[in-house]
Amino acid sequence: MHEPPTESSDLVSTVRRRRLAATALAVTATLTLGGCGTGFGAQTNQVYQPGVGANHRGDMDVLNTLFVMNADESATLSASIANNTDSDQTLSSISVTTLDDQELQVRSATTVLLPLPAGDLTTVGGASDAGGLQISAGATAGLYVRVTLNFSDAAPVTIQAPVVARTAEYAKVAGSDGLAPSDVSGEGSE
Repeated sequence: MHEPPTESSDLVSTVRRRRLAATALAVTATLTLGGCGTGFGAQTNQVYQPGVGANHRGDMDVLNTLFVMNADESATLSASIANNTDSDQTLSSISVTTLDDQELQVRSATTVLLPLPAGDLTTVGGASDAGGLQISAGATAGLYVRVTLNFSDAAPVTIQAPVVARTAEYAKVAGSDGLAPSDVSGEGSE
């Protein structure tokens, strides 16, 4: 026959139920908390761009690349170029197109040739550039353009850069004083 439960078997049963409940709670908590931050909209799955401009990394890092609109409908290139090669480079030419491949005229107040010493970071478009490299016309704030930078002895870099309206944030970018540099073909000249 079957014996009635004793106090010790009730205790073992209670301990087992508690362990089973604790295990179930731990598994549920792990699955629930583990689900936080997953999926396509999770913060860890989002691209983080610390600045407005676009970045390209490689032998020649082209960082925070953007064009700032000027009062005369032109737009000035603003970027930092880090020469990660072992030899001095030169920015020999630049070309700009719309994303649907319409070529935009590039002009410069000085020359397109820009020295880029090995291991150094060079800023393009600062107020000391007296106008810098500009798109003559055809750029629109809020849209992107495709920029190709050609170097003397490094692979060219093509990057999609935003065109932004001139605000106080971009006051140090050349062209804010309305300078109109002379047209150039986009090829370097001396």
